[in-house]
Amino acid sequence: MGPEEDLPTLISQKDHLNVLRYVRAHQLREPNLVVNHGKILLQSKSLGDAERLASLEQICIAACDIGDLDLAESCLDSIVNPTSNNKSLIVTKQSSRYRKLLALCLEAAGNYESAGAVYDILLQDNPSNAYAAKRKYCILAAQPGKETDAMKALDEYLSKHPGDLAAWNQMAEMCLSVSDFKGAAYCYEELVLGCPLDSNIHTKLGEAYCTAGGVENAKLARKHLAQAVQLDPNNLRAWYGLVAAAEGYLEEVEKLSKNKREAEDEGVEVAKELIKFGGEKLVGIYKGTKLAKVVNAVLKESSESL
Repeated sequence: MGPEEDLPTLISQKDHLNVLRYVRAHQLREPNLVVNHGKILLQSKSLGDAERLASLEQICIAACDIGDLDLAESCLDSIVNPTSNNKSLIVTKQSSRYRKLLALCLEAAGNYESAGAVYDILLQDNPSNAYAAKRKYCILAAQPGKETDAMKALDEYLSKHPGDLAAWNQMAEMCLSVSDFKGAAYCYEELVLGCPLDSNIHTKLGEAYCTAGGVENAKLARKHLAQAVQLDPNNLRAWYGLVAAAEGYLEEVEKLSKNKREAEDEGVEVAKELIKFGGEKLVGIYKGTKLAKVVNAVLKESSESL
C-alpha cells in the first residue's frame, strides 16, 4: 500500500519520500518526477537505510529511462558502497539485485552486448528468471535489423511464460509487422483467454482473421467483431470491422465452387443482414456530424452491392 494522499497533493506538499513511495506502489512510469524528487530526498540526513536503498534503486532506473547516465552510475555506486554498516542492506556486485541495475545502465548506454552478457549470467543462476529473459528480447528489439532474432527470443520467452499477456500482445504486433496475420490471430486468441471481456482485443482478433482471408477465417472474424460490439456498442472500429468482415465473407464465398457456395447459403443471408444492420448503426452514430454524408455514401454503396 502506498501513501493515502493523492500524487498531486504529495507533490504540492513537497513530500519527496512519499512521492517516490506512491510511484512505486502504483507502478507509475514517471522518471522525471522520480529524479527531481529523488535528488532532493537523497540529501536528507534523516532518511533511513532501507528507504535510501529503495530510493537509490528507483532513481537509478528512472535516470536510465531519461538517459541521465551520470546519475544512474552515481546511484549504482552508492548502492554497492553504502554509508551504512547494516550488513542486511549491503548489496554485492554478485547479487542479482545489482546485476539487474547494471544491465539496465548498460542498455541505456547502448552497450547491448555487455547487457546481454549480464542477463545470460542471471539466466544461468536461475533459468526461470522471467525478467532477464524479457530484457534479452528488449535488447534485440531495440536493434535495427534484428527483428527475426527478437521474435525468436520472444517466442522462447512465451514458451516458458505463457501467462504473460503483455508479451502475447507484443508478439501479435510483431506478427502484424511482418504480415503474419494467422500468427497474430493465434496471439490474440491467447489474449482473449486472459481478457474475454475486452472489446478491443476481440476487435483486433477479428481484424486479423479478416485480413488472413478464407471463408472460415471470415466466419471467425465476424464472430469476434460481433462479440466486440456486444461488449462495447460504441466501438466504431468494431462496427466498421463487422461490416468489412461480412463483405469479405461474401467475396470469399463467390470464389467457391457451386456446391460449396450452396452450403454457405445461410451464412450469406446472415452476412447480408449484418451489413445492413452494421450500416444502420454507423449511420445512427454519425448522424448530425460533419462525416455523416461521407459515411452514408460509403455504406449506401455497400448496401446496393448486395
